[in-house]
Amino acid sequence: MDGRILYNPLAVLGKGKGFLAAIVVVIALTAVACWGGVHLAPLYPQLSSERPSAMVIIGESLVAWLTLGFLLLAFAKVSRGNSGLGAHLAAAGLSRFPYILAAIVMSRQLLGKAILEAMRARGGESIIRSQAILTPGLIIAGFAILGLVIWAIVILYLGYKQASRLQGGRAAASFVIGVLLAEAISKLLVWLLI
Repeated sequence: MDGRILYNPLAVLGKGKGFLAAIVVVIALTAVACWGGVHLAPLYPQLSSERPSAMVIIGESLVAWLTLGFLLLAFAKVSRGNSGLGAHLAAAGLSRFPYILAAIVMSRQLLGKAILEAMRARGGESIIRSQAILTPGLIIAGFAILGLVIWAIVILYLGYKQASRLQGGRAAASFVIGVLLAEAISKLLVWLLI
């Protein structure tokens, strides 16, 4: 088995199989987030005091994946990259694999309950009890989730380079701008649509 599957799955699977695998990853992530009551954002899963409905999570998942894929394609084209939509949707979808693990960790059945207990809503505002947040289990989970987010960004960046065929500064600059813009636009779309 090729070890690159862990950090650059698009290079191993190719565009066609990568796109199909991305669909499977997005469906699995959406299912895990629905089970665990975790919001999905383009760059990382989030937990809120109110359990989101399945329709909200499905909408967030699709908006985040499609926005990221389309914007990375647009920035690749602006940067004179040679790529297609399928490759960028594959890169965006495959990069969400580590979020399946993060969503499991953050689920209400595991650490999400402890996190929510550490936050108390009083009169519409959240009050964070620092003693509850600074427990060793939550600190370790926080670092684990941070590691999973970094892993996802590495997969996304290498997939973007593979899909766009860009190198060096052009790849890095168009990637960073595309991801930041995708984060902002997807949040706006989710807010408007859901």
